[in-house]
Parts: sequence; structure tokens; C-alpha cells
Amino acid sequence: MSTASDLGSIRESVKQLCESYGEDYWLELDRTRGFPTAFVKELTDSGFLTVLIPEEYGGAGLGVVEASVVMEQVCRSGAHAGACHAQM
Repeated sequence: MSTASDLGSIRESVKQLCESYGEDYWLELDRTRGFPTAFVKELTDSGFLTVLIPEEYGGAGLGVVEASVVMEQVCRSGAHAGACHAQM
């Protein structure tokens, strides 16, 4: 399990990523019933959606606590968490 400092770093990084997708992005996806492809791709490319995948398979090899910090911050930002959760 990560230290409190590591978890804080994960939380802050996810927060910054989420903040780059403003309200207009989410409203447009809601209006068009679109999938947040760019958002999910950026989370994946940043390694946040590979938290639970073992390192030998290309993931981060972290645990449920770290994954919950990622999901908590995604939810807190108002982003579409379902798309992210399905990818973990």
C-alpha cells in the first residue's frame, strides 16, 4: 500500500487531469450521449486506469486503495466515473 504522501500525489495528479476537462466537455457528451473517449484515453495514458493491472502485464501493479483514490477524485470532479471504472 502507498504512503499518505503517495496517495496525495495520486489524488492531486488525477484532480489536475480532471480539471482540464471543463463543464462544456461533459455537457456536450451528455447532450449527444457520447462516450468520453479523450478523457478515458488521457487517464489510461497517464497510467491511472492501469492501477490494478500487475506490472508484468503493463500495469502499475498498485492496489485497491490507490484505485479508490483515483475513482474518488474522478467522481469528486464531476467526471463520468462509470467509463473509468469499467476500464480498471
